[in-house]
Amino acid sequence: MCLIEVTDLGLLILLWIFVAFGVPLILLIIGISLRNKNKQKSKNFLIAAVVYILIGLGICGSMMI
Repeated sequence: MCLIEVTDLGLLILLWIFVAFGVPLILLIIGISLRNKNKQKSKNFLIAAVVYILIGLGICGSMMI
């Protein structure tokens, strides 16, 4: 039994867009909000967001096509 059963691909495409752009956007917001309090944690969050978007849309995104 599949975990996600949909009759059309709209929900699946919406889920893929959220995973591709939503998670890095959340990491970016957290990184910017921590900028004044803790520079090292902020830098780590921003680097994680950039790496996530590069790998997620580059390698994994090309395998989805």
